[in-house]
Amino acid sequence: MRDFLELAVSATASGCVYGLLALAYLLMIRPTGIINFAVGEWAMVGAFGGFVFLTKYELPYALGMALVVGIMLVVGWATERIAVRPLVERGAPVLAPILALLGMLVVFREAISVSFPPDPHPVPYPFGLGRLEIGPLGGSYQSFFIIALTVLVFASAWYFFEKTVWGKSFEAVALNRRAAALMGINLSRVTALSFAGGAGAAGLAGLVVSPNISAHYLMGVPLAIQGFTALVIGGVGRVEGALLGGLLLAFAEQLTARYAPIPSGFAQGVPLLLMMIFLLVRPTGLLKARA
Repeated sequence: MRDFLELAVSATASGCVYGLLALAYLLMIRPTGIINFAVGEWAMVGAFGGFVFLTKYELPYALGMALVVGIMLVVGWATERIAVRPLVERGAPVLAPILALLGMLVVFREAISVSFPPDPHPVPYPFGLGRLEIGPLGGSYQSFFIIALTVLVFASAWYFFEKTVWGKSFEAVALNRRAAALMGINLSRVTALSFAGGAGAAGLAGLVVSPNISAHYLMGVPLAIQGFTALVIGGVGRVEGALLGGLLLAFAEQLTARYAPIPSGFAQGVPLLLMMIFLLVRPTGLLKARA
C-alpha cells in the first residue's frame, strides 16, 4: 500500500506537468482553432531558461522562475506576431499557421542546440532533494511543489475564464469569431494573448520538470506528445479538462510501468495508445464544454 501511495504522489506530479502543457495547447486552440505543436519546444526553452538563471547565474528561484515566465510570455507573443498573424490577416486556411508553427518548432530547437552543448544541463531543485511526509503520503519536495504550483495556476486560469471580462472575451471568440468581432472584441489582441499565455504555461512546465530530467534540446517532442494527449483525454471545452487529462495519462503511464507484466519501455507507448482510443471512442474528451 505504501508503494502505491508513493507512486500516486509521483504520478500526480507528472500529471500536473502534463496538465500545464495541455493548458498551453488549450489556451491557443480555444480562441483560434490553431494547434501549436511547438508547445514542447517552448517547454524546452523554459527548461534552458532555468539552467541559465538558476544554475549558471544562481539567481533566487522565485526571481528565476519569474524571469523564465516573463520571457516565455514575450516568446509566445512574438511567435504569434511573426508566424501566425500575417497568415490570418491574409485569410490563409487554418492549416497554414499550423505548418508555420511547425517551422518555428525547428527554429526553437536548432537555436538551443547551437547555443548550448548537447549534454543534459542540470537545473536545481527549489527546495533541495528532501522528502516530505503528509500522513500516509510521501514524496519529494519537488513533487509537492509541482502539485501546489499547478493547483494555483489552474485556479487562476479558471477564475480568469469564469469571472473576468477578458475571460468572457476569450470564450466569445472561441464560440464565434465573427460575432465576437462584431461585438467589438479585438481578435488580434485575443490571439496574441492566447499565444503569450500558452508559452507561459509551457515554459513553466518545462522549468518545474527540468530538475528531474535535466534540460536537453531533445526534450520537447515527448512533452508535446504527452501534453496533447492529456488535452485529447480531458477535452478542449473546459480548463479543468486539461488537468484531468494530464492526471489520467500520468497514472496510466506509471501504473503500466510499475505493475503491468510488460517491458518497461512499452509504457512509453501509453500516450499514443490513449490518444488513439479517445479519438476513436470519445473525440470530445471526458469533459464537454458548458452549454
